[in-house]
Amino acid sequence: MLKRLRNILPLFCFFGLGFASLPAYSQQLRITPLVIERKAESGQARGVIDVANDSDKPFRARVSLSPFTYIREGLQVLKSSPNDLTPYLTFSPRELVIAPGQTRSIRFNARLLPSLPQGEYRAMFSIDELKENNDPTTKENQVGIVVTIVSTIFVRNGDLVPILKVEKAFYDGKFKEIRLLVNNTGEATTRAKTEWNLTQNGKPINSGKLEETTIIAEGDRYIRIAYPPQEKNLTPGNYNFSGKLTWDFPNKGGNLPFSVNFNVSPEDIKTEDKPAQPIKK
Repeated sequence: MLKRLRNILPLFCFFGLGFASLPAYSQQLRITPLVIERKAESGQARGVIDVANDSDKPFRARVSLSPFTYIREGLQVLKSSPNDLTPYLTFSPRELVIAPGQTRSIRFNARLLPSLPQGEYRAMFSIDELKENNDPTTKENQVGIVVTIVSTIFVRNGDLVPILKVEKAFYDGKFKEIRLLVNNTGEATTRAKTEWNLTQNGKPINSGKLEETTIIAEGDRYIRIAYPPQEKNLTPGNYNFSGKLTWDFPNKGGNLPFSVNFNVSPEDIKTEDKPAQPIKK
């Protein structure tokens, strides 16, 4: 399952999406919430994940877990991690059948060892649909995984906060994006909304808003703004990119104004005219 997820997730990363903004993987299956945050109390954290079946057929599923992180380009599934929550998670039930039009709840409990250091522990929670293979050419029925929907779980051991800093901005002509590099030196992951303004020589060029981008604890991330929009042109020259990042956090939100300059060269514009190359899996 991990190998298959590693093949699928780069497509999400290509579009600059995090799971906080992704719909459920299947149009007929819904999982809520997509992101779960808990602070461990006496070493424990609990929660409930709801899975809804909007199709006209029963949905048979199995729960699975894997460690993950976010790199600059997006989400990355891992084989192992010092922040891996999966060894400390239990679920009930682990397998279930959801009737058409019904919703089932899956309860989880995280029990952290007393010896675990303070920090944030993470797991990607997957609901894998199991489907019978009744192909008469096979000797016996086989069960295969045909659809995966996912949620991410963050459990914080200690009083942790995010600390964001904008490092730089630049224009990527290959993908037609303005990229804002944001560093999180804090011990807690957060998801920041972006309000931005683009000016040249003091003249407003464009502005916009971007929904939440996940910025991992003790890491950095590109906030990616598609640019230029349709019927707009981008010319070589110096630009100022300003605005603010805002984020909600238990008991303490954040607000970070920023103003950074970047240059668009003639080579960037030429690159922009070329079709973007697909990401190799």
